[in-house]
Amino acid sequence: MLAVFKTGGKQYSVKAGQILKVEKLEGKKGDNVSFKDVLAVSENAQNTIGAPLVDGAVVEAKILDQIRDKKIIVFKKRKRQNYRSTQGHRQYLTVLKIESISLGGKKSASTKKEAAIGETTKKDAPKKKALPKKTAAPKKTVKKKTAVKKTVKKKTTTPKENK
Repeated sequence: MLAVFKTGGKQYSVKAGQILKVEKLEGKKGDNVSFKDVLAVSENAQNTIGAPLVDGAVVEAKILDQIRDKKIIVFKKRKRQNYRSTQGHRQYLTVLKIESISLGGKKSASTKKEAAIGETTKKDAPKKKALPKKTAAPKKTVKKKTAVKKTVKKKTTTPKENK
C-alpha cells in the first residue's frame, strides 16, 4: 500500500516499513506519531484520491531519531555596494519509520520482509564468479641509440698578403 501525506509544508509518498526524514516533529525517540492529512492512498490497482483529504486514512509512524541536516551556506551580496553577508543554517529533522497505512478498516503494516527490501544478507546474496586475475603485459624495452659525437675541425685561415 502506498500513501501520500503532508507534513511540514511538504508532501511525502511512503510505503509501510519505509524510513524517511521530515521537518522536526514534537516527540522523543521511540514515540509514535500519526498523520491524518493523507492526500492519496493506492493499493494494488485501486487508487483513492482525496478532495483535499482522504476520509478515514491514517499513516502511523515511529520516531527513530531527532537529528540535524547538513549545513547550508547562505551568501548574500550586493554588487558595487561593499555588502557581503554569509550565514549558515542546519535544519532540524525527525527520522521516521512508517509502521502502517490504514484506509477505513483496511490496514497495511510493515513486515520484516518489507522492511528488509534492498537489504541482502550474506546467505541471500548471489555469489559472484571469480574472475581470472589479469596480469599486465611485459613492458617492451627500447634500446637507446648512442649518440656519436662528431669532431669538427676548425678552419684556420692564413692571412693574405697585401699587394
